[in-house]
Amino acid sequence: MKKILFIGSLVVASLLYAQDIQNTQISQQDINTQNEMSNASTKDISPKSIEDFFEEFADKFDIEYGVSKNAKTFYTGKSTVIINDTDPQFAQALQNAYQKAMLNLQSEFVKDAFGRIATSKIQSYEADNSTNAREFEELPKGGAIKQILNKLSQLAGAKLDKALNDLGIDTKSLSEDRKKTLLKQEFLSKTITSALGSMSGLVPVQTIVTQRRGEYDVGVIAVISNKTRQLAKDMALSRKSNIKGKGKAISEYLPKDKKGFLNEYGIRLIYDENGAPVILSYGNWGYVADSSNAKKTNILEDSAKETALTMADAAIVEFINTSISLKDERTTGESYEDIIKQSINLNDNSTQVQTQNITNIIDKVNSKIKASASGKIRGIRTLKKWSYTSENGIEHVGAVRFYSYENLANANEALKPKTNTQKNEVKKSSNIQRNSNIINDIDDF
Repeated sequence: MKKILFIGSLVVASLLYAQDIQNTQISQQDINTQNEMSNASTKDISPKSIEDFFEEFADKFDIEYGVSKNAKTFYTGKSTVIINDTDPQFAQALQNAYQKAMLNLQSEFVKDAFGRIATSKIQSYEADNSTNAREFEELPKGGAIKQILNKLSQLAGAKLDKALNDLGIDTKSLSEDRKKTLLKQEFLSKTITSALGSMSGLVPVQTIVTQRRGEYDVGVIAVISNKTRQLAKDMALSRKSNIKGKGKAISEYLPKDKKGFLNEYGIRLIYDENGAPVILSYGNWGYVADSSNAKKTNILEDSAKETALTMADAAIVEFINTSISLKDERTTGESYEDIIKQSINLNDNSTQVQTQNITNIIDKVNSKIKASASGKIRGIRTLKKWSYTSENGIEHVGAVRFYSYENLANANEALKPKTNTQKNEVKKSSNIQRNSNIINDIDDF
């Protein structure tokens, strides 16, 4: 009887384990879709507007931005490059624009998920319909300006005029202006949107760099789902993911030529030839070459590549977990003001009065978004570094880094403490390698 109960318990446990794996499994159709979105080797990089690009992507994959479908939600973000493609630092500006587009995209997610909004509206009205509304009170004798002029008048006239002219004051038209408001009506609407939250598993699937009225825009499309969150969680816990699917060699996802790397920013989720999920990360940067100093140019290029590598690592860490806070304050409205303005010429005490009607539309924005992330970079390796000089002579450099559980396991194995026996074996193997020159055989590594 005990044996039957034991066998029954094993069956139940197996069923529960299988169910848990099934919950984290992803269909091959989803894998194929993910691989297609992340495949940089087959992309059409012909010029399109950002909006056209977003619409074509939505039509192709039958999605609606911001709406969850099949446990996936897609978001978009865009920003403008602040300099043109003839500036030597255009490559850096492109990377900055991508970062801004991603931040805008992330803020949209956090706003939708955790946002709070507060509004207030104020309408005010004031009017002066008094009998003497258009009259000004007499200026007090010995006013500030009058006193200054009296003091200065003690100087020689020519010297005084020259001194004032040197200060940008036209001595022939010195005047004192006053105004009165007869009627003012104002309407103000203030909206404050705030959000604070964390996100994990946001995967950019495509980027585009295009022109609008001669200026460059960068657009990003990203997706978040239960599966991508699960993968981010597995990475955070340094454990192997149960998510699997058919893929291909990692290098086959890269662009076919160097120019293709100019359109790749941030991370991509792909599946390798073993079916394991892999996070690809593209880091881009640039440098300004010094044609008169080759050594300096080489140093600048190497440093720029390291910057690109760091950005690629940062993008992977941001995938695991990112905290976002935002505050967006917008004031809109209108105002109408009916005023009279009196101008007194201080040279001859003549007076001029004029009426002004001022109408203003109010449109003010004060927005601040902050994103932060931190995490370990163990399990990340370099796949490729590249350099490319564009048609305009802009020096672009980049690095492609990738995270996989296999990389993590290899790093952990290398950090394991060795016993004395193991150390002796390693020492002995090292001698063999030196004697037989097997260090050049990659199978020994």
